[in-house]
Amino acid sequence: MTLSNFDWTDKTSLKWFIILPTGHEGPYSLEAIEERCRQKKISPEVLIWAEGLPGPVVLKSVEKKEQRVEEDELPPLPLEAFEDADELPPIPFSSQKALEPEIPGPVKVKGKSRAGLFIILFFILLGFAALYQYIQMNQKFEIRRYPKMSLNLHDRIQKELTFGGWNKDIFFKEYVPVDMSTIWLVTSSFQECKVEVSFQSEKDKLISLNEEAVAFKSRGQLKDHVVELTAFDFTAGSKIIPGMYEADIKAYNCKWNSWTAKLANKFTPPKSEYTAKTKVILFSKGAAEFNTLLDTLIKKKLEIEMKGQNQKEAFWQDLQQKLQTLLAISLQIEQHMLDFLAKDPKSFAQNLKPAVDLYTGQFGHFLTNFVVSNEEYFESLRTKGTENSADRKNYELLLKQTAKRIGLQSMQIIESLQRMKSPGPKELQAVEAQVKKTFSALKEEINRKIIQISDDRSI
Repeated sequence: MTLSNFDWTDKTSLKWFIILPTGHEGPYSLEAIEERCRQKKISPEVLIWAEGLPGPVVLKSVEKKEQRVEEDELPPLPLEAFEDADELPPIPFSSQKALEPEIPGPVKVKGKSRAGLFIILFFILLGFAALYQYIQMNQKFEIRRYPKMSLNLHDRIQKELTFGGWNKDIFFKEYVPVDMSTIWLVTSSFQECKVEVSFQSEKDKLISLNEEAVAFKSRGQLKDHVVELTAFDFTAGSKIIPGMYEADIKAYNCKWNSWTAKLANKFTPPKSEYTAKTKVILFSKGAAEFNTLLDTLIKKKLEIEMKGQNQKEAFWQDLQQKLQTLLAISLQIEQHMLDFLAKDPKSFAQNLKPAVDLYTGQFGHFLTNFVVSNEEYFESLRTKGTENSADRKNYELLLKQTAKRIGLQSMQIIESLQRMKSPGPKELQAVEAQVKKTFSALKEEINRKIIQISDDRSI
């Protein structure tokens, strides 16, 4: 389109305007606009407009030869109409569409490029699937057998401790060889830490006929789930005597022990420090056997003490000790159940049978033996013809009923667990609350009986 197509145009006018998406600039002379184009300040495609044109025209379409029009061919232009620079002539409505910015359409990807993207995406997904499979395959708990660790002890550790999750906190379980020369603290947590421990023996809880106290410190490195302690700094006693100890444990500078653990935890670091005060039993055969042996040892101690003191006084001591033993076994059964419930719900069915077998083999067996030995003990008192045999029969029933109630309450909880198929976290939390409530009531009852016996003893 050229200017000659229009009936009337002021081709020599100084009032030409450059039309831009943001508005219009001017006025300029046509020569000034062409000069700006030659200087590449504007594009030849830019739209320009002057009064008389029905709409904007492209700059490059304006032919110079048609711009040189004789003055007498142009109608007079009243200059006073444009004396105010702010009063710009209106742009014809038909030009508004031309000013609307062009919205780019969707980018078209060629067939080959699209196929390449799908291939890349496929391999990325394949990589994630392989990584997930690798992490799943490594969800297991294994430790190496140390030189002083017997095959039976190594098998016992593998059975008692199982995979509990990649982000499981540190919780140590203690093991010792027969010669008591080493202590192994084992955890199913996938962490590496420096570890410091102090041990203090519990009063009347050592497998010894003599009244002894043992206290010592040691340190080691948690690696591959195990802290091996071999050097002991004694502050009381000179050797480790099998028995129950209070342990203060500190693990620090903790980090995940492998890239697999880091990946499984999304590179979130574990707690840098772990501290705990707990009861540990340093006895090669385990807690249940220790309690049985301690009970036997207490009887031997009582027999020795009975030679130099009143037989009645020895009876009260034995009675209280038996109740304290039942209190201790209640605490251990409760902790055993809470430890099981704290494991990953996904492995509930897999972990239930080992947990039940462990309860039956240790605690159930212990409670049965306790009832039998209790009957034998009171039978021996009757045979000796000791006084107040009728009153002592009541105490025999008190101990027997307490032991049976612990076993009955425990089995009810186990049976409720066995009826569950695939419990969720909320169901397991409900069982956990039931365990705490049940054993809280049991412990409260036993403590009341201990106080009752103390009162009876003082009469």
